[in-house]
Amino acid sequence: MSMYEPQARAHFEDPRTAGAPQRPANLTRAVYAAIATATLNVISAIGIIVSGTDAIKEQIAANSNMGSAPISPDEVDVQSDRFESLQMIYSGLAYSTIFWSLVLVLLAWLALRGGGAVRIFATIIVIVSVLFKAVSPFITLPTLTLVADALVAVLGLAAAIFFFGAGGKAARQGR
Repeated sequence: MSMYEPQARAHFEDPRTAGAPQRPANLTRAVYAAIATATLNVISAIGIIVSGTDAIKEQIAANSNMGSAPISPDEVDVQSDRFESLQMIYSGLAYSTIFWSLVLVLLAWLALRGGGAVRIFATIIVIVSVLFKAVSPFITLPTLTLVADALVAVLGLAAAIFFFGAGGKAARQGR
């Protein structure tokens, strides 16, 4: 008789996942919502850059002078100080939106690595973005921009809610 007894196969766990805390689902949702918000913000800004001249003409035509009747957008003088000032405001808004959207993508990516302060900054950017988008219906903007802004408002609110939820009890238990 043999003294050899068959042994069960050794089962090794992956050391990276054996005791590693799981990322909260709300954090993952928040990051995806924030990245989608940033992407839609860039699309909105591109809409302003591409169709901004027409939107400015419509804005000036609808509000030509105090108390006077609206004029045709074709009658708007593109060399006027008013037109150039509005063009500077629109383009400044578009380019700053692109910049802050890129910052938001970076912060969202860093938030996946578990930074609490990063989540706070990302949430602040998302909330400010949503507040700016709340003003969109009151100024003349291209249709593409208005649609993207409406989606930004919805996704931005979802991202902010998920970022707040990611820092709660589930995140503390995962540590």
